[in-house]
Formats: sequence, structure tokens, C-alpha cells
Amino acid sequence: MKKISRYAPIAMAMLLMASCASKKTITDGTKLPSLPHAQTEKSAEKQSLQFVQRIADNATTTANILASGDFTLKTGSKEITVPAKLSMRKDECIRIQLLMPILRSELARIEFTPDYVLLIDRYHKEYIKASYSEVSFLANNGISFYSLQSLFWNQLTAPGAKHLSAADLKKFAADITAAGSRVPVSLSSGNMTFKWSVDAATALIKNADISYRSAAHGTSSLAWSYDDFKTVGAKKFPMMQQFGFNTNYGGKNHAAQVTLQMSAPKTSADWDAKTEVSSKYRKVEVDELLRKITSLQ
Repeated sequence: MKKISRYAPIAMAMLLMASCASKKTITDGTKLPSLPHAQTEKSAEKQSLQFVQRIADNATTTANILASGDFTLKTGSKEITVPAKLSMRKDECIRIQLLMPILRSELARIEFTPDYVLLIDRYHKEYIKASYSEVSFLANNGISFYSLQSLFWNQLTAPGAKHLSAADLKKFAADITAAGSRVPVSLSSGNMTFKWSVDAATALIKNADISYRSAAHGTSSLAWSYDDFKTVGAKKFPMMQQFGFNTNYGGKNHAAQVTLQMSAPKTSADWDAKTEVSSKYRKVEVDELLRKITSLQ
């Protein structure tokens, strides 16, 4: 049982780890100025917008994605790998289930919904269920369900936007003149800066870097990388996702890296996106959970 219990903190670390389209062709109907320099600038803007549109058009259209694989957590000198399941339903749920090796019984469940964060520790029979505003770590770093959803689904995201509109796409800057096989795409909004590295040929996002500046906690960063793209529905989806964060909480610097290596993707809708917590589980206050998280290292 001691061996099993050492996996339980993975679920708590995942909460801290969280810190961190229209298909219509967009055109600019404005008449181009006659000056050559202005024409060049306008042409560059149009090409940038067209490339951002290509990225948006790559968005997976299926409503459900389910996959199994391995979950690896690195915190400091510690590294733990357990079997896992990823279940996502667009605009409703992002769920990661951590399983016991060999027996594959559930050790922990992390669930993000538009309204709350749910974390269940099966071993200790504890759970938390809180809104994003109640989890100060998430709120202070500008994290919402929709920003997390965009990252897990390999899509562009903009603060405050549930789904990107044609007007939102104009806010992104794509440096189509950059040398090499990647196109840098960026967006700045308030204290948040977003940078993506996008494959020039396929317009698939390969890396996402988000930084958040806070007067209280300094600069937090979240780096996300994608690989092993497979066809899911009619679009490509990355079966390997690796994300790491670096932030200051409780007066200490915290960093961790998570790798999800998935396989056998499915698009079935035959699963319940809402978890009901047993009355046998004890509800843990958010502050108590965060104290456990910050002691992991």
C-alpha cells in the first residue's frame, strides 16, 4: 500500500501544473493605398491573417476525444510514470484519470469543467471541488477552462474568448518572413504574452509558450509542446503532449513537467462528462490542498 500511496501526490501536482473558428475565409475589404510601402505592409498583414486562418482551420471538429497511454510527472529530482486515460468533451470537460500499474484501478481523477475544478484522491478518499476564482493560484495566473481547453486541443487561444471569432484572429501576429520551417505567432493581452511555433507547411501548432506577469508572484511561465500527430475525426491531433510550468507560490519557486503519451484515440460520445463524488469522500479545502502541493518537492 505504501507503493500505491506514492502516486497520490501526482493528482495534487496536476492542479498546480494547470498554471499556467470560424471556417469562413477572412478578407480585408479595405481599398489598398497606392503607395508601394503601404501596399507591402497591407500585403504582409493579409498573408499573416491568412496563415492564422489556416491554423484555426486545423481545429479538431469532433466533440469527443478519448485516449489511453502514460502520464509522467517530473518535479525536481523525482519522476513518476503511471498509466492514464484522457477524456475530453468540447466545452464541457477535460478529464485525466491516473491508474495503478498492472491492476489499472483508478488512483486519482483530475477534471476541469467550465465552472469548477475537481480533483479526487482515491487512495485517501479526499477531493476538492472549487470554482476557478476560489483557486487563487489559477485565478492569479489568468487560467480559465477555455484557455486550458485550447492548449489540450492544440489550438490558439485568446484571454476571455471561449471560441475565436474572425475579429479575434486579427489580433494574432504571424511572422511569415521568419527563416526556417516554423512560423512564430504571437499575441499580447494585459499581463499575458502568448507565443506559438507553427509548422510552416501544415500550419499545425508544435509549441506554445505562455507567460503571466504578476506583481505578487513575479513572472509565471507555461511551455507546451506537441508531437506524434494522428488523424482524429477529420483533423490531426497530437498524441504526445508535454507541458511544464515555472511559478512562485507561497514564497517558493515551483516547477514541474508533465508528459502525456497517448494512443488508440476514439471519438465516442458514450461516456458521462460529469463526475459524481461519493459521500464517503472527505472534501478538502483549497488551502489545505495547496499546502500539500507546495510540499511535494
